[in-house]
Amino acid sequence: MRRRNLLGVIGLPQALLLVLSVVISGCGSHSAIDLQRSESSLQQHPPAVRVMSWNVKRNSILPPTGVRHESFARIVRAIDPDVIALQEVLWPGLAQKLTRLMNKHIPLEGGRSWTVHTVADNAVISRYPIRWRAGELAVRYPIPQLGLPNFHYGFASALVDLPERFGGSTLLVVALHNKSGASDEAVRLRQVHSDSIVRWLRDLRGSALENTLPGNSPVVILGDMNAVPNASLQPLETLLSGNIADEETFGPDFKIDWDGTDLEDARPSHNALGGEHYTWRNDREVFPPSALDRILFSDSVMSIQRRFVLNTMAMSADELASLGLQQSDVLYGGDTSYYDHLPLVVDFEIQSAPPRP
Repeated sequence: MRRRNLLGVIGLPQALLLVLSVVISGCGSHSAIDLQRSESSLQQHPPAVRVMSWNVKRNSILPPTGVRHESFARIVRAIDPDVIALQEVLWPGLAQKLTRLMNKHIPLEGGRSWTVHTVADNAVISRYPIRWRAGELAVRYPIPQLGLPNFHYGFASALVDLPERFGGSTLLVVALHNKSGASDEAVRLRQVHSDSIVRWLRDLRGSALENTLPGNSPVVILGDMNAVPNASLQPLETLLSGNIADEETFGPDFKIDWDGTDLEDARPSHNALGGEHYTWRNDREVFPPSALDRILFSDSVMSIQRRFVLNTMAMSADELASLGLQQSDVLYGGDTSYYDHLPLVVDFEIQSAPPRP
């Protein structure tokens, strides 16, 4: 059995488990957080799929020049995720580079290899097989100053085949990076991007891919959504509710969850302590720390076991040592005023899905 390193249930001191464990009673977003569960009850939880999202900023994880390639290695070893969504990864031969990186730092049993799918600056990385891959280049946004005259914001989608212990279920992953900024134009571009994702998911149900999308497959939409608090959050609401803003271009609204309701926002907190929720911070800018990154999911067929934003700067020396982490690991280049984005992690329990209507 694979050992969970971070927020796991085997081999961690009980004190760390009590500090970091988050348990959701029930399935909805209004469930209470119980920080007092015993170690024994944690050891008896059913299997979970660990999903991680992280905007790593401009290839910073790729050795030898990436400023955080060593901290990335420590973090992925500690978190030990099943599926990762990365943003701001752009490089010739990127899929091969990421595959080698993951195989080096988290080698899989039996000589298996991690599977990588990339679209635009998004990467979906899975320890389990990917049945099919898709995605779109949704919004053209040239960035010539970075040598990217043909850059597009877009999304990468993959249908992941989960092991038999999850009842033979699949997991539909949609990873995205939305345009940043608080201007009206930035909001417009984010809305176009969100509308295109909802359209794609709606059209998926009637496409050839539908034949390989089992009914009631869990759906996760995650990534840097740039949910800027001092600007319209309608692009985020579109992903949650399926309410398309430009129906003339993108067609009618579409409820993404199988039961016809909104998706749920996981909203993890720092180290599962229930306090801070921000996922981006740069003290050198005027913008306050904000929850720009999100993990949305279909709560009709999956529920949260644990959720956290990893913040090594808020961990004790003993906690860091037990996990093989360093205090500066979430910083960008070791600058204590510059976090950039933090990693988000959610453990999902896959429920027994009701028959598809």
